[in-house]
Amino acid sequence: MTWIRVLDVFRRRRLETDLDSQLAHHVDGLEAEARAQGLSPDEARAAARRAMGGLTQVQETYRDQLTIPVIDALWQDIRYAVRAMRHNPTFTVVVVLTLALGIGANTAVFSVVNSVLLKPLPYPRAEELVALRQGAPGATGSASASDGLNLSPSMYLTYAENNRVFQSLGVWVSTNGTAMGVAEPEPVRAIGISDGVLQTLGVPPEAGRWLLAQDQTGATRPAPSVFKAYTRVMLSYEYWQRRFGGDRSVIGRTLIMDSRPKEIVGVLPRGFRIGSADADYIFPLCFDRARITLAGAGAGGFTYQGVARLRPGVTIGQANADIARMIPIWMNSWPAAPGADSRVYEQWKIAPALHPLKEEVVGGVTDVLWVVMATIGLVMLIACANVANLLLVRAEVRQRELAVRAALGAGRGRIVRGLLIESMLLGLMGGAVGAGLAYAG
Repeated sequence: MTWIRVLDVFRRRRLETDLDSQLAHHVDGLEAEARAQGLSPDEARAAARRAMGGLTQVQETYRDQLTIPVIDALWQDIRYAVRAMRHNPTFTVVVVLTLALGIGANTAVFSVVNSVLLKPLPYPRAEELVALRQGAPGATGSASASDGLNLSPSMYLTYAENNRVFQSLGVWVSTNGTAMGVAEPEPVRAIGISDGVLQTLGVPPEAGRWLLAQDQTGATRPAPSVFKAYTRVMLSYEYWQRRFGGDRSVIGRTLIMDSRPKEIVGVLPRGFRIGSADADYIFPLCFDRARITLAGAGAGGFTYQGVARLRPGVTIGQANADIARMIPIWMNSWPAAPGADSRVYEQWKIAPALHPLKEEVVGGVTDVLWVVMATIGLVMLIACANVANLLLVRAEVRQRELAVRAALGAGRGRIVRGLLIESMLLGLMGGAVGAGLAYAG
């Protein structure tokens, strides 16, 4: 490579200049001493050269003192390896691309595995977070969904008021809404949250403030709704950037959503999600206890997903036991729907099925990701084996070259070191290209 040659020539020229300057200064000193003893200029110069000895031998001695032989030999091996790769570009390109594909694919897949499976959720003390789930093997219809039974508003109120194991808990539900755009209404994704959700997750807002308990008030919606209308919202970071260009003065402004004016009180952090749900804005849910009582324990449907933070030292088993204790309290505290059997929920055989929130986020992709990671790992092993075979074949082709180097005095260690350095340079080049492929992937 031209730049390596330029740097090497520059380094050697500077070394030779320094050596010449030092030798000339030393000779001048010896000549001055000889002239001080009464010798003529020619005799003094000859005496100084005799005192110095052979100039070439002195230069070699000084070179050994001014350089580190190991580093100098290593630099020569690197230059030689670069020349060898440059003289056989096809081999170099094939090896680099083979390594790059294996390294790039492994790095890209591991990045996904690391972010999804290995890294904790982006919440403080994420190991304390659990998803509130229940089983209901005796239920029928939508309530017997295979992924478990969600919470109803009356369940949330019962658990929030009677639990002994949670620091905080809340429920949320995904929905769709509309926001008044520049020219026409814009469809947006929304999440309704009860009091306790944001306190449970514990992530500070990007701008403004969180939704508070006092935000979850307002004019009651028309019957048969069991929650009150909301008047304040928080925007997602992405929607804030897309709609308002990240303008912080948006806090306190009014936005028309769902045909009603809503005050923007804050902006969610970048990438914020509740479980695995994403939204353009979140709004508060405030359940109307009186309407729930009139409509029965199942009012509002079992459509609300729950999240809770365990108290320090509490296990999921203890939390399940506490939920099991509160299920009869829920059944006895809220009447059945008008005209329904009061024992209908007993027939559902509702039982707690709490699990870490991370399982809720990851879902069923765990096994798939590990299989993909193992498969890509095998691809990497195959790529390394192919490169090793190529290097062995190339070594056979270079037998004459290696024999010439041995005949010129290169020892076995020097030859092996040169081959290892060439392999290392190929690996570094393949790793650099693979990292670029992984970033693009």
